[in-house]
Amino acid sequence: VLPIAILLTLCTLSSCSLFDKMDDISFDTELPLEFVIDEQDNNSNGKDYSTVKTLDATYDPEVIKYANKIKEFKINKITYSISAVTPNGVTFSNGKLIVSSSNRTIALANNISIASVSNVELTKDPGGFNELASMLLANKQADVKLDGRFNSTPIKFTVSCKFYVTVTANTL
Repeated sequence: VLPIAILLTLCTLSSCSLFDKMDDISFDTELPLEFVIDEQDNNSNGKDYSTVKTLDATYDPEVIKYANKIKEFKINKITYSISAVTPNGVTFSNGKLIVSSSNRTIALANNISIASVSNVELTKDPGGFNELASMLLANKQADVKLDGRFNSTPIKFTVSCKFYVTVTANTL
């Protein structure tokens, strides 16, 4: 009887937050987002570029499994890979990933020589990471805009982004 009384007293004093956290599960996932760029206009003076794609957290079966019980998304980092480049020698400047609905910068990459690369980490904007995480929590998806400027076109390539995310959900 005494151990139960102590447990009830502790639970009352701490609002059972310790017990709430015991019911949580956290897992890491990589959410993909691919942009296929095919800018065929001939612009030797360069061209501004912008396109929007939807980042969908339900790509991951674990997110679907806990969809109604997710308490937090945390964006840890974002990487990109570039492939299928034609022609070489084009530079992408002032590159940004942006939360489309608010125009808040998520991550930056400046003066990228468009060439095949793998898993290059973008420079994060902590406020943008937090806003994107909030949108994923609310909707399990968010529109992400790729914005920047090519020093010349035509240019064709694929940029594959990976959003490294920790998801926390209640298991009960």
